Amino acid sequence: MAITVRIPTPLRKYTGGKDEVAAEGKTLKELLQDLEKNYNGIGARIMDEKGAIRRFVNIYLNDEDVRFKSNLDTPLKDGDTISIIPAIAGGAPSPKGKIKKKVYLTYQKRLLNKPFIWEASRKFDVIINIGTASVSGDLGLVGVELEGPSAEVESLIRWFTKKGVKVEPIEQTVLE
Repeated sequence: MAITVRIPTPLRKYTGGKDEVAAEGKTLKELLQDLEKNYNGIGARIMDEKGAIRRFVNIYLNDEDVRFKSNLDTPLKDGDTISIIPAIAGGAPSPKGKIKKKVYLTYQKRLLNKPFIWEASRKFDVIINIGTASVSGDLGLVGVELEGPSAEVESLIRWFTKKGVKVEPIEQTVLE
């Protein structure tokens, strides 16, 4: 039973640089165990020492957050796609010429189950730090910090807007 697992950039060192790998399992827990078996070290970045999904790791099954399903006991079937999306924080200061911009992303129901932030992380040379996220009725709100070359950050914001995401600044942009 082959299931596609989308690997975020920070975890690709465990998969030899691959952004997608195949794994097997009848449940998400079994799939993550198979992933660790085949890509040693990746499991500790996804699950904590108690075997729970780390607090700042989001996992989606076919664009739906597993926290709203059965979490690690979520059943899987052949052809499913798992997306792993870590909230990246911390690190060294940005080199000169890069910017940090904190914004709210507000989006409508049609995007609630779409991994557009994960997609953005693959398309643009921008670090996307998720600070807060909530869903209320048919509206989603995510507070993020975007960090990268100014032109890339601005291109990403235009891309979000074309996708139908409203982008509003949280605070003033910081130039470094």
